[in-house]
Amino acid sequence: MAEILAFPGPDAPVPTQPLFATTERVNDLIPGGESLLHDVRVGEDTWDLAGHPDWRDKAGTATRFPFAKLSARWRDAAKELALLQMNPALASERAPGNPMADNWPQIQEPIKPVTAQGNLKALTLALQVTDTHQMVRFDADEWEQLPFLLVQPASVEDKQTGTTLSPLVGRGRAQQLVALWQTTQISGRSGLLGHGLPFGGREINELFARHGKRNRVRPHENVGHLLGFAAWLIDHAAEDVVAHVEWWAANTAAEAPVSQDELRQRMLGHVLEIAHRTGGKVPGSRNINGELTLAHSALARLQGVYDADEAFDAGRWVQAQLRGRVILDESCSPCPLPVASVPTASGGEEPWTVRLIAAGSELDIWQRRIVYACMYYLSATLMLRDSQLAILTPKCVTAEEVQRPDGTRYIKRTLSAHRTKNRHMPVPTTVAVNSRIEHVIALMDRLQHALGYEPAIHSLTGLRYLFDQRLATPLGKKARVGAREGLYLDQWFVKLMKEAGADLYNRRVIRHSLADLKVNMRQVRITAGQAYAVREHGQALAAAFGQWDTAAVTRGYIGDIYKIITPLEPEEVQEVVQQDIGRRMRWVAAQRNSLTGNGLPRFDAAVAAGGAQLANPAPLSPAREKSLGKRNRNVSQGPLTLCMWQAEGAMCDGEGKPNFRLCFPGRCRNSVMTRADRARYELMRRQQLAIGSESSQRAAAKMDEGNPYIREEFSTLSDEDVYGIVLEHVNAYIREALGGDA
Repeated sequence: MAEILAFPGPDAPVPTQPLFATTERVNDLIPGGESLLHDVRVGEDTWDLAGHPDWRDKAGTATRFPFAKLSARWRDAAKELALLQMNPALASERAPGNPMADNWPQIQEPIKPVTAQGNLKALTLALQVTDTHQMVRFDADEWEQLPFLLVQPASVEDKQTGTTLSPLVGRGRAQQLVALWQTTQISGRSGLLGHGLPFGGREINELFARHGKRNRVRPHENVGHLLGFAAWLIDHAAEDVVAHVEWWAANTAAEAPVSQDELRQRMLGHVLEIAHRTGGKVPGSRNINGELTLAHSALARLQGVYDADEAFDAGRWVQAQLRGRVILDESCSPCPLPVASVPTASGGEEPWTVRLIAAGSELDIWQRRIVYACMYYLSATLMLRDSQLAILTPKCVTAEEVQRPDGTRYIKRTLSAHRTKNRHMPVPTTVAVNSRIEHVIALMDRLQHALGYEPAIHSLTGLRYLFDQRLATPLGKKARVGAREGLYLDQWFVKLMKEAGADLYNRRVIRHSLADLKVNMRQVRITAGQAYAVREHGQALAAAFGQWDTAAVTRGYIGDIYKIITPLEPEEVQEVVQQDIGRRMRWVAAQRNSLTGNGLPRFDAAVAAGGAQLANPAPLSPAREKSLGKRNRNVSQGPLTLCMWQAEGAMCDGEGKPNFRLCFPGRCRNSVMTRADRARYELMRRQQLAIGSESSQRAAAKMDEGNPYIREEFSTLSDEDVYGIVLEHVNAYIREALGGDA
């Protein structure tokens, strides 16, 4: 937002002639307006700009400007602001000779409707604050109060706890108030926001403290909770859902009945077949009144009929013919496929759901839930953005058998995707993935094939894309009118997952309800990146690529998340790795008195060769860290030790580099352990003991035999205290990597 321009002159009265007549067409006033699907008039309190070329992927309420949310005194001015922001040239055209209007094109650059819509939302929230506090005069005192009021949350509970909104939010709202004041100087509504300069003429950036460039979105454990639930659905429910969709697709009549009487007869015959097979039971379902009735909708779909009224009529007739001869059963299904049994919270096993018939509350909703669970799993494990998910292609995972130098073989799975951020066009890339992701893509490909549609071609890549809206639309039905062509992980997806969790929790299939789960999709990438940070050199990579200053997922050192996170763009990290080695060498050298391990002689030799750089306890410059790292390429940080790799005396049999899977921390002649390394070692030993199996007991005893002094060092500390040592180390290390910006 440009600076405020003040112009001397007498007070302007309330305008007798507004800038825009209420009957004027918005279509004629903004660039691209000729493409709008609706005839939008200035006087309307809701503008629907659907069809504008700048947001073809938006539909429904996403294209509306809800001026009705403003109190009546602000609406006309807010409409003028929106038009002048989208088309600044209108200012001098509608208010010739006005100093503010003449300078408006230099103050305000043209913005797109989506930006104007966001500005309107910020303005609406700001003006609601002024209305709540009954601000009318907008004198110096009221403008002085606003910087504090604009960052106050709407929730009473949040206010009571002292929570405030971010300075960025306050700055955005204040900027729109300033823009509205400037617009009133053009339109002659100068009395609306007072006659003095907003905020006393002070710059907005001075009023709201600026933070560093670091990402202010923080990781959250709920991302992991939801990821675990999505993985559970993929492992236990997804195969059933896709298999049932395939069955219904294969067994649905190719041609619908030509008359209602034919539908009745065909449905009656089918119900009799089911009753004969099940001993008199037929599929039943609850109507809106809670009464048990024939599952007419699902049975009609098998005849190729999707009209609810036709299905109800035929179902009611069939039920009347068979009254007293059959038993309506909510567990009965025309589909013979079983539903997988899973361990329950009570300790037994039972099917995760009763049945999956083609009905809105059963197969239809589970189909949609599984598709979104798969999308979330891809996003959270591969750090895929929405823009990358949107152009992911069918059959995008390939698998090949690869032979290692030692003769062993493994399956290498590769996902083909595109980079999209800061690029004019998507750029192809690949990433190694795990078997579950291969399974996810295979399931989605099967689902698309069963639904029988041809994937659409994406305008950006010219390739067919996987996550089409039709992928989550029930068999035989059409996507909602006005729905976007693709699927996206918006906030509605979280609600969908919570409902799935509630269904399974009520059946005692899962132990914990997701009712209190709150996930902001902005948290997904940064949390996944923090889990990536626990890998080799991961702390430096997290600091370099994510600008993060904490380690909320430090426990991922030993958890499953460590195994499944693979960043999509792991290239170009050599300099970061070198800088990490240099920083780590200086960091460890500063703790020389507390180091242990048989690799200390080799570490001391490296310190002596480093000279003054390692003798200085102060942090080094990035260039010196890289230089130091280049001279110590053999140094690596493992999960439990720093390795001064040399082939002679190495106990891991590594081929040219350490093999941390076979590492012997402390005992190997390459091993140097800091207190944080020893804390991780002790945590792993305690975990093995807690598991309690014979093999884990042997593993714990072996760890204790190798380094008995570690158990003694932490014998007086609880698990949480030992975790605290690891957390403190990681936080301090990354804080230094960020240059002390805590």
